[in-house]
Amino acid sequence: MIIDTDAGVDDALAILMALADPTVKIVGITTLNGNVSLANVERNVGTILNAYGAGHIPIYRGAGRPLLVDAPDASNVHGTDGLGDAGFRSPRPLESTHGAQAIIDLAKANPGCTLVTLGPLTNLAIALSLEPDLGTYISHTYVMGGAPKASGNITATAEFNIYVDPEAAELVLQRGNLQSTWITWENAIDHVILWDRWEALLDAGDMGKRFVRPMCTNLMNWGKERNRIGMIMADPKAMAVALDPSCATVQHVYMSVDCGTGVGRGMTAVDPRGFAGKPANAYVTTQLDLDRVIALITTATALPCAF
Repeated sequence: MIIDTDAGVDDALAILMALADPTVKIVGITTLNGNVSLANVERNVGTILNAYGAGHIPIYRGAGRPLLVDAPDASNVHGTDGLGDAGFRSPRPLESTHGAQAIIDLAKANPGCTLVTLGPLTNLAIALSLEPDLGTYISHTYVMGGAPKASGNITATAEFNIYVDPEAAELVLQRGNLQSTWITWENAIDHVILWDRWEALLDAGDMGKRFVRPMCTNLMNWGKERNRIGMIMADPKAMAVALDPSCATVQHVYMSVDCGTGVGRGMTAVDPRGFAGKPANAYVTTQLDLDRVIALITTATALPCAF
């Protein structure tokens, strides 16, 4: 597995889920600006790996900004440092290869690998521009992104990862040679982890108690102040589908991203009835098995913590 991340709080839990799966070998992690600055993301990936006590997993510095425009971050949700301002500081050294090139190199060195993207799609768009045949080396790509029902979390119509770099997302979709499943923001909000179940998974083991809970405390308080019924946690749901595709019910559709400058910028529009007359280019998740998702998350929070 290759993981491309803008490592905030929910990315961290998703990465721990992959580390907890004995059938998965993470061959590299690429970073990019998104939830927080690139420097924070790079440090956060090292912190997550060190919390697990992982052996050497190469970390690559990727895109420091979107393809065309500057974009907001999500430090108001993830904390200034991206890990809930819980005081974790445990970086690892970085490789010299750029993240986009690393995706290409890692895919060619590990044909049939899985790619999981947890942030904006800037690195993947650059990689596809450099290597148009990238999809021949990757068996499947799992994308956390999009809001096909226009239930946005950063604008009225757009989900954060896609809004940050809609041009990159549109390029990824229209290249047409990636088998991709998109786990959307609406999947996350339709399958909230109720507070009692969330507390139970935090208490499952040392990782939950010593790393995940401190990291998520501010986010939990933020949600309760807004009368949310539980934790949303989008990236762990995407990782759950990557680890166990049977967690998801999907629809094969044509999808496109609004790259304009109006209210619809970043909106992911799907065309299940074929109005555009174009072939399907993405699998979009329509339903999740939340019990199976929670079981996979709990496997991660039950881990020992190396801190």
